[in-house]
Amino acid sequence: MADALLANGSAEPKAPFSVSKYNSSVERKVKEFPKVWVQGVITQLQVRGKVAYLTLAEFAEGDAKPKAVLDVILWTWNLDDYNARFAQLPTPFSLRPELKVSFLLEASFYAPSGRFQPKVLDVDETFTLGELSLTRGKILEKLRKEGLLERNKKLPFSDVPLRVGLITSKGSAAFQDFTTVLLQSGFSFQIHFASARMQGAATEETVVAALETLAPLRLDAICLIRGGGSKTDLVFFDSERICRAIAGCPVPVLTGIGHEIDRSLADMVAYADMLTPTDCAKFLEGRVGESWNDLVEKASSLREAWELAYQDQGHNVIRKAEWLSSAWKGRARRESGRMAEGARNTAAAARRMLRAGRDKMALNFTGLLRGPSKVIRLESVGLELKEKLIQSADPAALLKRGFTLVFTGKNEWIANAEQLKTGQEIKIRFSDGAAAARVLGKEDQPWKPAN
Repeated sequence: MADALLANGSAEPKAPFSVSKYNSSVERKVKEFPKVWVQGVITQLQVRGKVAYLTLAEFAEGDAKPKAVLDVILWTWNLDDYNARFAQLPTPFSLRPELKVSFLLEASFYAPSGRFQPKVLDVDETFTLGELSLTRGKILEKLRKEGLLERNKKLPFSDVPLRVGLITSKGSAAFQDFTTVLLQSGFSFQIHFASARMQGAATEETVVAALETLAPLRLDAICLIRGGGSKTDLVFFDSERICRAIAGCPVPVLTGIGHEIDRSLADMVAYADMLTPTDCAKFLEGRVGESWNDLVEKASSLREAWELAYQDQGHNVIRKAEWLSSAWKGRARRESGRMAEGARNTAAAARRMLRAGRDKMALNFTGLLRGPSKVIRLESVGLELKEKLIQSADPAALLKRGFTLVFTGKNEWIANAEQLKTGQEIKIRFSDGAAAARVLGKEDQPWKPAN
C-alpha cells in the first residue's frame, strides 16, 4: 500500500507513516534505480573502520566552487584492492583527493538514518589514466612554453659544492643514506636540512615550503630526495607548484625521487635527476672529488714548474750577484773619493766659519765696551729735558713770569670767569704775595693782549 501511495505521488496518505516505515519504503524504491557510471573529482576521502567515505564533486571550467557534490561509500577492503591493482599499472596511482575518477555506483538509501549513500561497485582506471596523462601533458606543455624546463639547468653549478640543502622526510632512510655518503666522504660538506612529506596530500605544500626556506641561503645545491616506496607516490611530484618552485629556485636542484624507468615532472625541471638518494650524494661527492684531483694535479704541475724556474733563476742569481759585486766595488771606490773631497771641503768651510765667527765676536765685544757710555749719555740728556719740562709746568714758575692765580675765599682755584659772582670775595696770588679783592662785575668779552 505504501509503494502505491508513493507511486501515485499522494501528499496526504489516508493513514500517516512512521519514520521507519517511510524510510523503508524509500529504500525499496531507490533500489529500483539502475547502476550507472558517474564521473567527478574526489574532494574528500576518509576511512572509518570498515567503510571509506568519499565525496565526489562536479566543477565548471575555471570555477573552484563545485556545481554539485555527491557522498558515496566504499568498503575498506575494496579500497585496498583497487589501490593494489592501480599500483601495477604503467602509470600507477591511488584513489586520493583531487583525482578525477569514474565510479560505477549503485543507488542506496540507509533506512536507519535516512541517508542517501550510493555504493562504489567498480572504478574505471582507463578514465583516470587518461585524465592523469592529460593533466600531466598540459602541465608539461605549459612548462615548456614558459621556458621553465631549462631554467634551473642553466644555473652555474659550483665545482666544489660543499654547502648543500637537503629536502626529505625527517628520520627517513633517504636522509640516512644521503648524509652517510657525504659525512664519510672525507670532504667538509655542510648540510642544511628542511623537512617535507614525500607522499600524500601534504607533499606539494611541504616541498614548496622547504624550497622557499632553503632558496635564500648561500648554497651550492639543493637535493630533493625520497627513499623506496610505492610508484604511486611519484604522482605527487607531477605537481605544477613543485615544478614551478624548482624551476624558479636560484640554486641548482638535484632530485633523487624516481624509479629506473619513471621520471616525474619534478625530475624534468631539475638541474639533474638521479635514481636514488645515494646516487644524488655520490654525484656531489664525485664533483668535489674531481675538483680536488684537479687541484692536486695543478699543484704538482706548479711545483715542477717552480723547481725548473728555481734552477734557472739560481743561475741568473749567481750571475747577477757577480755583476753586483763588481759594480759595488767600483761604486765604493768612486764614493770613497767623493767622500774624501767632501770632507776636505767641509773642513775648509768650517775654518772659514770659525774665522768669521771670531771676527764678529771681536766686533761685538768692542761694541759692548763702548755701548754703555753712549747709552748713559743719551739717558742723561733725556732726563735733563724732562726736568726742564716739569719745571716749566710748575705754577711757581708761571707766577714768576707775571701770571697770577685766583682763588675763592675757601682757597678753591678759579679757572674761568663763569665761576665768579658779583660781590664775591676772592684772593689773588702773586709770585711774592697775595691780595684780597671783591668782584664788582664781570665782562663777557675775552681778554686780548694790547698791541
